[in-house]
Formats: sequence, C-alpha cells, structure tokens
Amino acid sequence: MSEEVPASPVAISELKYEDMGQLNFSKLYSPKMKSVYWRYFGFPSNDNNEVITKQNVVCIKCHKVLTNHGNTTNLRAHLQHRHKDLFKELCQEHDIHVPPRKTPRNVTHPPLSKRNVSTRRVKLEFINNRNHDNASDEELDEAAVATAAMQAEEDGSSQTLLYETMVPFTYDEADQLVEEDERMVTMETKFARKRKLATPSGSLHHSRAIKHEDGGYATAAIANLPEALTDIVIKDLRNVDSLYDAGFSDFVRQAVGGSAPMPEPQKIESLIAEMHASKFLEIGDITREFTNEKPFSFAFEQWVNVEQRRFLSIYHHYLDEETQSVRSILYATVEYTDYIVFDDLLTDFYLANCTLAIINYDDEHEDLLHTYLREKNIPIILCYVTVIDKCLRRVFEIEEVASLLEQVKDIIQRHSAEISAKVAELPSYNENFPWTLYEMLKFFAESISWSDDMDQLVLTAKTVTEALSALVIALDTLRGEDIPLSSMLSPITSKILIKKLGIAEQDDSLMMNVKRTIAGVLQSHIISNDNLTAAALLDPRFHRLTTIDNLDRCVRMLTHKYSKAFGGTSGGDSTEVAATTPSTVNIKAEPRVLAGGSARRSKLELLFDIAEIPNPPKRDSDSTVETDLKRYRNEVIVQLDESPIEWWHKMGHIYGTLRDLATLYQSVPGVVTLSFKKALRDQIYEFNKRYMLTGNQIDAILFLHHHSN
Repeated sequence: MSEEVPASPVAISELKYEDMGQLNFSKLYSPKMKSVYWRYFGFPSNDNNEVITKQNVVCIKCHKVLTNHGNTTNLRAHLQHRHKDLFKELCQEHDIHVPPRKTPRNVTHPPLSKRNVSTRRVKLEFINNRNHDNASDEELDEAAVATAAMQAEEDGSSQTLLYETMVPFTYDEADQLVEEDERMVTMETKFARKRKLATPSGSLHHSRAIKHEDGGYATAAIANLPEALTDIVIKDLRNVDSLYDAGFSDFVRQAVGGSAPMPEPQKIESLIAEMHASKFLEIGDITREFTNEKPFSFAFEQWVNVEQRRFLSIYHHYLDEETQSVRSILYATVEYTDYIVFDDLLTDFYLANCTLAIINYDDEHEDLLHTYLREKNIPIILCYVTVIDKCLRRVFEIEEVASLLEQVKDIIQRHSAEISAKVAELPSYNENFPWTLYEMLKFFAESISWSDDMDQLVLTAKTVTEALSALVIALDTLRGEDIPLSSMLSPITSKILIKKLGIAEQDDSLMMNVKRTIAGVLQSHIISNDNLTAAALLDPRFHRLTTIDNLDRCVRMLTHKYSKAFGGTSGGDSTEVAATTPSTVNIKAEPRVLAGGSARRSKLELLFDIAEIPNPPKRDSDSTVETDLKRYRNEVIVQLDESPIEWWHKMGHIYGTLRDLATLYQSVPGVVTLSFKKALRDQIYEFNKRYMLTGNQIDAILFLHHHSN
C-alpha cells in the first residue's frame, strides 16, 4: 500500500488541535478490530494509554474527529470521501464492495421534513462537538439546516460534504454491530504491549447531552444499553436469557427512563461473539510467538454444567522472564464431545515445547485427551488439589467413616434449630466438595458440647479429622505460594508421609486405616511420578528433601530429555550417581533472622528445616547430566525462601546441563487453577455460577469473564 500507517498508540505532538474539538489527549489508540477500516482510526488517549472517550474517533491520516456510532460506516465514508485513493486501494486489496447510496425518499420535500429533522439533529451534534469559534448554537443550527437543504435540493446523489451527517441514514447498515469492545487483556509477556484494562462497566457512565427541538437538553443514563448488558453477562457469568426475566428487564427499563426498549437477545449474543473472537485472536498471536521459543505447560480442567454437557477449559503457563515468575492464561473453553479434534484446537501451540500437562480428573477410563497427549509424548500429572480430593473421597468410603458421616449428618439435622441458635451458621454438605464433609466432622467434634452418650462418636470424628489434618497442612503450604510449582509436590508429599502419616504405636485400627488410605493415593499419584521427582531434583530448595524411589530411572529420563530437547550427549550408559546424603534428608539449622530481628518463616520453612548455604562451587570443564547431578546433590543447599528461578539464573553456569533441564519445569504449576486458595464458600459459589451457565456461548462468556478481571 502506498501510504504507511503509524503504529498504535500514535504520538500526536504535532497535530492541529483546532481540528480536534474540545478533546484533550496526547495519543491515539488504534484498537485491534476485525474491520480493515479501523487501521486508519484511533481513540483519543492519554500518556498512560488510557482511552479518554469512545464517543469520538480520530483519523490517523488527516486528524479529523468523527462521531463514533458503534459501527464502521462513518469510518468507511470518511476514507471514501477524504482519502479516495487510499480507499480505492483498500477496496481492491480486500475485495470490498461498497453498498450504494440510498436516495432520499423525496428530495423535493421541504428542508424540515421528518427525514431532514433527523439529519439536522446528527449534524448539530457533530458541529457542536467540533467548532471552537464564538458562533451561537442558533447560528450553527441555521447553518447546518441551510447546508443540508441546499445540498439535498441541488444534488440528491452527491452527499460528499455531509457524509458525517447523512451516513447513518443513506448507507445500507450491513455492519451495524460493534466490531469490538476494547477491554484489553492484561498480559505481561515480552511479546505484548502492556495495555490498561478499561473498566468493563464504563458504558454505564458515558452520558452525553442531546439537544431537543425546544432547545432543552436531556441526559441518557446509559449511552449504549447493549454494551452495558453485555458487561453484566460477562462480569456476573449470567445467561443472556436471564437479562429478559421480568424483574431484571423492568429494572433496566426504569433505569433508562422507561422509554428505551430492551435490545434483542441476538444483539447481545453478537457482541459477545465478536468480543470473544477478537480477544481469542489476540491471545493466539501471543501464544504462537511465545511457544515457538520457550518451554510451557498445559492445564486442562474438565467440568459439567446443569445440562450435563461436558466442557474443557484449557490454560497454558509460561515463565515471564522480566518478572521471573510464572504466568497463567486461559486459552479457551470448549465443549468436550467425542468429535473434538485437538490438533485443530491447539493449532496455536508448538507442542514440541510443552513440558507437562496438568489435568483435574483421573484417567481410570482412557479418554480422548489422555490418548492425544500420550501420542504427542506430553507427560501427564494429576492436579494436586484433585489428588487431595481423591484422598478425602477414599477415606470417606471406608465403612467405619461412612457410618460415622451418616450419624453425624443425622444428629446435626435433628438438632439444627438448637445449634443454629448458638452458632452463626451450620456447615452444609456439597457432593462436589469433599472438604465440606471434613468441615462437618470438625464442627461436630470441636464446636458443640454433646452429652456423654456421644463421647465415642465424638472421639471417632476427632480421629478422622486428625488423620486428615495432614492434607490440610499440604494445601496450606501450597496456599502460601503465588503459584505453587510442580517441583514442590514431591517434597511436600514426602514430608507429609514421614511426618504425619507414619504409623505410630498409639494409633488405633481406624487411624491406621485412614493413614494407609491417604498414603496409598499420595504414593501412587505423586511419589511414583518420575516427572514430579525430576522437577523436585531440579529445584535447588528440594533436591535433598524428597523421597526418590528410583534415582537411576530419573537419571536416564533426564538424560534422554536433555538429548532430545538440547541435542546434548547422553553421557554414556552408566547410571551410578552418588550422594553424600540419603534420599530423604532432614537438615536442621536455626532459622535465618531478618534485619529487623524477627524470624519470619514461610509456610515452606514451617514444614521443612533449613540449613546454611555453602560457598558456591566451581564448574568442571566437562559435564553431563549424570556428573552435574552428582556434584549438584553433593554441593547445593538453598534456603527455602529463595526463588529457584533466580538461583538457576545466578548459579546455573556451574551445572550447565541441569540448568537447561530446569527451564523445562520452571513454568509448570502443580495445580490447574488457583481457586483452592479461596475460602471454601467462595469456591462453591463460583462453581455454582459456572454450573448454571446454559446456551451456546458458554465458552465465550467464561473466556471474557476470565480476561476482564
């Protein structure tokens, strides 16, 4: 194309302010819209790239201010009449067919016919927004009416001078829908510009004065009702149909003065679909560029709604090099059917760089996703929260515990009135949240004083909750991390197994049974997983603090990974790796005292003991995975409050092969989502909101809800 378009945002220090009305801005923000016309227009914004108003747009070529009617008609008309050569090239390049003008119904009508009155109102609004001279509104009105009348009477087919005023009435409105709402996704990646997230409900506050025939003014409370209702659907995870319930729709009509009708449901659905498509393309661009260069991990969350339709929410995690922290993005939510094609769904990802996939459901029955990931040689680990929930369910299936639960439910229900008078709220059971049963047992055993005939039942409840407290400690430790890494799972589990789930002499048969049940699940899903063991080995905080059942197998796996990912040598067939300490080591030392004199200990430090850091070792001239791992395990002791990412950045040159391997695991969380960090009540509330979603736009609503927070 012959004319170059400036990048967005565009600095406009040399723009002619007399052409910009009363707008006070320093840059133009050009949103990523589906329509090609938007590449030549921008919203006025300030130095912080915050959009000042969306009521007007500014042409990047000539700096002319146009009224934004929520579609591309004005933009197209401006290019067609003010930049004819550019518009012609644009049409040829994109095969655009411009709809013909509509001739006014009767060009011989007097200037103040019904049609010209409508035109006059738009014209007045446009002139009042742009003129800075001292002419009065009456003079401007007369000038606008005279110009419109003369133009219509002299040449009904030539509307060049009045395209801003006549376009809304003379073009076929084939593209009336808003192209995109610019509530940008905040993603701090090295490939994306940092954009401020506009307030989702901002359309509720953009009101403007409209001049009537009698000279008075009225202010509309909601400038764009469809956009405002779309915001409600997205923010509150509502079904579009719920907007048209009698009570809510009556409230909306009263809020807008009772005169404006509710928009058609198709309008809301179209806005949601277009916003989703635009943001999905934006994230897809970042995804393709990033995953082609750096390791990443997947997270798959399967869930079911009230219609018993299965859905799959797909997240991807990556390491933000600027902040040295892990970031998570919801990539998509799709309906999980037997006809899903994962190659098409994950086309934006370079799968060779995927380190691990975290899944929130067990693979007792092999499904499409598990089969696909294994075909792509992507290892699978079970979400740690799911593992903990599985432990709880297995415990509650024990015959003695199941009988206990039934008795406790019955007692609490029979005495609910009396209990409610003494406590604020009774614990409620939710079958999707096994922790509600734990809370019920704990409430029964600790919050209420019962008669002596219930002593044995109370004692049994205390035995079960005491055994389950190991799982509470595990989750509390994870909650202390911004994003718990998968490298933490094996060490935490090792410590829990030894410290809390070991069989003691004083344990009765029920306690031993519960402990063995929990330990069996943790051993099967965490300790026996070689990828979690390898991740722990490559985390300098934990390589001495985890149970390693088969070190030789881990060495072979890491050597193979290094050879495949980095093209290094396999280092021979020898698998003998020495360590000066046993597989599981407790290193005792005094906690490090901070400058203020108070010993603040993280949840990790409360779970593990820590030792002093030795002097940094020196790297050998030649190294392999095997030799580096031997020296690393003998030499490295790192404080638990130190970042493993930063440690490898500083010290990785000493253990070159391990540093490269560590990059594969640094962006792998141990959980699918961070919802487990919220209060149980909040988790249930959010689950119920999503569960009740129906219709064909569940994926778009969830996606936009996630990316508007």
